Amino acid sequence: MGGALRVRRALAAGLAALVLLGLGAAPGGDPEVPERYISVDEVKALLDLKQAVVFMDVRVKEQFDELHITGARNISLRDLPRLLGDVPRKDLVVLY
Repeated sequence: MGGALRVRRALAAGLAALVLLGLGAAPGGDPEVPERYISVDEVKALLDLKQAVVFMDVRVKEQFDELHITGARNISLRDLPRLLGDVPRKDLVVLY
């Protein structure tokens, strides 16, 4: 399977998982962060334009170790609220 196809499938699976998990509202003390769903095609277009994109894989470590986007960081969805300080503030961050 080609690398681009693997990345597209991983992104699609991750985006679908986020939708199915129905992420709730952030706790009241967290800063407001703009958020929206972004398609695989939109991410690819940004990468083609050489825009900085940070991929955060929110699956458990075992799934991350099995397959992930090259350069992605792994913070499980369960640990994300506790580790928000590790999420870049200036770059576009794509959770999958």
